[in-house]
Amino acid sequence: MTFRIHYSIAAIFLVCVLLACHGVHNPDLQENGTKPIVSSKFLFVGNYTKMEGHVHGKAEGIQVYRLSEDEYPELLFTSKEAINPSYITVSADGRFLYAVNETGPDVGDEAKIAAYEINDSTGVLTLLNEQSSHSFAPCYISVDSQNRLVFVVNYVGGVVAVYPINADGSLAGASQVIRLEGQGPHQRQDASHPHSIILSPDEEFAFVADLGTDKIMVYKIDYLQAELIEASVPFVKLEVPPDSGHLGMGPRHLVFHPDGLHLYAVNELSNTISVFQYQAENGNLIAQQSTSTLPLSFSGANVCAAIHISEDGKFLYASNRGHDSVVIYSIDPQTGSLEHIGHEPSRGKFPRNFLIDGQDLYVANQNTDNVVLFKIGEDGALTYKSEYAMKTPVCLKVFDYRTIDAQR
Repeated sequence: MTFRIHYSIAAIFLVCVLLACHGVHNPDLQENGTKPIVSSKFLFVGNYTKMEGHVHGKAEGIQVYRLSEDEYPELLFTSKEAINPSYITVSADGRFLYAVNETGPDVGDEAKIAAYEINDSTGVLTLLNEQSSHSFAPCYISVDSQNRLVFVVNYVGGVVAVYPINADGSLAGASQVIRLEGQGPHQRQDASHPHSIILSPDEEFAFVADLGTDKIMVYKIDYLQAELIEASVPFVKLEVPPDSGHLGMGPRHLVFHPDGLHLYAVNELSNTISVFQYQAENGNLIAQQSTSTLPLSFSGANVCAAIHISEDGKFLYASNRGHDSVVIYSIDPQTGSLEHIGHEPSRGKFPRNFLIDGQDLYVANQNTDNVVLFKIGEDGALTYKSEYAMKTPVCLKVFDYRTIDAQR
């Protein structure tokens, strides 16, 4: 009996050695020793998780879905520790997700921002760490393409904060905290209320849309010192068009044209889009055009939300909350000016952020718990494709890991 056992063990050992010599197939590795291509595209959804004065949050946290052609998104993971992750962003390499927790004094002394590692196979988000936002109601978060710095704005307190990124993707403490001051003529402009921060195409400058002061602040980015420095012209003031009846403009979100020559601002309080010529050498913005996001026949209450440009640079879109639509413009390729094309109903209430992924446009309807998918036509018009049930969705981000893995 003893002999037979030893013989069996020896035989198994020999087989293992032979297989190793000839190369055993490891399902987790390709022949070149790299990870296999993950044929997945993920949809990340930021949302509200609790009751607030302006929204009845119903979601559980950041949600990760797998997107498949013409199939209902598959829910892969929910980060249940996240509180009101109303705005999120994904690093350029798809490894990390950064989120704000849009909370007030009822949750803690200061709101938090969070860093997560993304499992590109399962969609699982692993919380790396949290840092203070240094105020309340952080509402926008950006990261540069080299994963060096994260930038955050707080709607309450007028606070802009900069965070260095550690080697593992986690966030170091804030290297700089800027407190903006000022006010405007509208009742919601009692103080500074920065609502977004984006980087220039070359990532040399940062631009902050301050809803409370009708200003777009301009900063030079010092990556070595991890701080923002006022540009030679530190801001541009958005002027209310004469006889418009508006008390203030309320710049909310910003977007650059793919050609890097123009910047566009969606103005929440005046329901307009402002067009600026951009001077890359010094970060200056020169006002060029202002146009309404609403049809002349509409007289109801409305506030704008998000703004995005099609990947080919031909069309600009913005969301209307109240009119509950996406407004569509064509962009003049020579001047960057906008020409109104029309409106597409969002098929839900209070459309917040939306995203453009190739020829697909996804709209997050916050107050009707649905995300609607449209197809962008050659003329810029939107055609309804499908609709998905998602609770109080606010911010949508897509990342296609097939593209990244094919480059590895």
